[in-house]
Amino acid sequence: MKLLIAEDDVFFLKLLKQILAPDHELVLARDGSEAWAALQRPYAPQLAILDWVMPGLSGPEICRRVRASAPLSSMYLIILTAKNSAADIVSGLRAGADDYITKPPVPEELRARVTLGERVLALQDAVETQSALARQASERERRLREGFDAGRPPVQDNLREVAAYLSRHIEPVDDCSDSRGETPYLLSTCSLENSHS
Repeated sequence: MKLLIAEDDVFFLKLLKQILAPDHELVLARDGSEAWAALQRPYAPQLAILDWVMPGLSGPEICRRVRASAPLSSMYLIILTAKNSAADIVSGLRAGADDYITKPPVPEELRARVTLGERVLALQDAVETQSALARQASERERRLREGFDAGRPPVQDNLREVAAYLSRHIEPVDDCSDSRGETPYLLSTCSLENSHS
């Protein structure tokens, strides 16, 4: 999965790359403005790790902008911060972050939080796909109802036409009749049994 890392500190940027590069396609930004621009591009990463304090826009400012933009609002955002007080964490989450991780990141924890973000995004995609299928089914039903209302032949009439066509083009079976004395046609069970005897 494509993943944005926005970090202005060279040491932490290198560390994040070492931890995440083997499993992800990384997009790197060295300040907040560059990160915000990268998130607005076509086919932008849907998951981003944003340093709290950066030149240009801060991580929380980017979170607020993403949440205010309808096309971007479903992105999964992780704040990376040296701030670890409860007030700071709440502040970051209120700005629109989905998760946070403190500096220096523990590799296993960082991977686990990124994996959680990937699962959330996959669930969002599944819900959107199911929603689209439901809308398509609803639209097909609406069109079918409109067809009936417009006076098109109902399904029963179409079935009668098919039965009439079959009776004209399929040979009856001579040695088998149903309980009403009517002669069945080609695909009856009786004719199938007789064909094997």
